[in-house]
Amino acid sequence: MPRKEINRILPSPCPPSSDPGTILVETERLIIRRYLLSDAPALALAANHEEVAAYMSDRFASPYTVADAENFIKLTFHDDDTAAYPHSSAIVLKPGFPGNPSTTEPLIIGGVGLHSLTDIFYRTWDMGYYLSPTVWRQGYGTEALSAFTRWVFDTWPLLNRIQARTYESNIASQKLLQKCGFVIEGRGRGVIEKSGKLMDDVAFGLIRDDLK
Repeated sequence: MPRKEINRILPSPCPPSSDPGTILVETERLIIRRYLLSDAPALALAANHEEVAAYMSDRFASPYTVADAENFIKLTFHDDDTAAYPHSSAIVLKPGFPGNPSTTEPLIIGGVGLHSLTDIFYRTWDMGYYLSPTVWRQGYGTEALSAFTRWVFDTWPLLNRIQARTYESNIASQKLLQKCGFVIEGRGRGVIEKSGKLMDDVAFGLIRDDLK
């Protein structure tokens, strides 16, 4: 029998605009918003670090150039039924906080996004994220992911689960996820080959009931 792809769209009673630059979440120190094409230089500055590339897939360019950033941002623009989803968004540090040298201008310090699954898994979304090492150990990751995941569950009431995977060696990311309520659910043994080395990854899940 021919196989058919079944894409189910999660509805939202109050979906965010899909317009570039739309603010999705705001906290005391951070703004999470959709990308603008003009963000490319700032995105390249945040992403062009060996410490970031070390925990990404090999699709992630290193060095990470302005051209790479422009190409990525263009891919974040959607005009289909999932346009309202938070596919990929910028984590922006407000002025006046550690890591942002400006007292007037916000600064992109990382990114976060969700990939919607299909068919029987459509109520589960995969999450990916990164922060520039220039702002590590400031609590920005916890602030961003905690607010972002709660906003996502509030905005899409039928979403039941957000999941994420980390390299076994990325202890900081594992601790971050646990601080945000994610539960360790398993380990993929030898599932990654990075720079010629086989390693495990660690699976995390956050379901709606975990936030109650």
